Amino acid sequence: MTGPVFLGAMSLPHARLLKGVGVAAGAGALLAVLGPFGTYLNPGLIARAAYWIAAMLIGFVLYGAAFAAVGLLAPPERRYRWPVLLIVTLLAGIAETAITRALAFWLWPDLKMLELPWSLWFAQVSAFGLIAMGIAESAYRRRIGPSETTSPGDPSIVAPPRRLLAGNVLALQMEDHYVRVHTPQGSDLVLMPLTRAMESVDIPGLRIHRSWWVARDAVVSIEGTSRAMRLHLSNGVVAPVARSAVIHLKDAGWLSRNDPTRIRAASEKDVGGGRSTPL
Repeated sequence: MTGPVFLGAMSLPHARLLKGVGVAAGAGALLAVLGPFGTYLNPGLIARAAYWIAAMLIGFVLYGAAFAAVGLLAPPERRYRWPVLLIVTLLAGIAETAITRALAFWLWPDLKMLELPWSLWFAQVSAFGLIAMGIAESAYRRRIGPSETTSPGDPSIVAPPRRLLAGNVLALQMEDHYVRVHTPQGSDLVLMPLTRAMESVDIPGLRIHRSWWVARDAVVSIEGTSRAMRLHLSNGVVAPVARSAVIHLKDAGWLSRNDPTRIRAASEKDVGGGRSTPL
């Protein structure tokens, strides 16, 4: 008798919020036709549509607010976020159970004679709520990427990363979910996406590979050909250059003899069989 929970988020931008409302209403209309949980036995397609659309919109609001509350009570990096998510979801389930149960009894008074247990209604609502909140949490984590906090088991992972990225960064190297920040003093691991680390660095540079970003001034020599190019950095690290990135290096002037930073070309004519071209 209860409706599946549609998950929203109260902090969504206006356009996405309207889209969520539209999806909720559309899903409610579809469920009115399908009539799951025995609602196909309830008379009146219009009444079923009213119930299911209302149930879906109620779920959108309640679980959207619940998800926003989780974000305030337990940031993504906190270990207690999942227990908080569970508790808040169940609390939202209580509210949705009460509202949808009252709505169903108002539309179909004969349902009261069936003496449907409140606990069963709540279990159905909560099951869908937990599934929906779990999906929303997974989507949220994929959207924001790995958190930027310290891993207590590894002292080499430093947080917050801003103090690392504010210094003289030579290169950023992606390692699984981490970014290794290369500086003249050494390197440190930071738990964050490479793209976010790149956005946090206010130093001229280019992404030369799926896993590498290099500062322009960090390059001391270029080795190889356009098909197998490598950059030698001032800290001794050698960074590979993807074939697709060579054109971007050329466009940026990194491979030009007239480059103001004196990074010389790494064309096949200059390096022949893979000799290093120093500055």
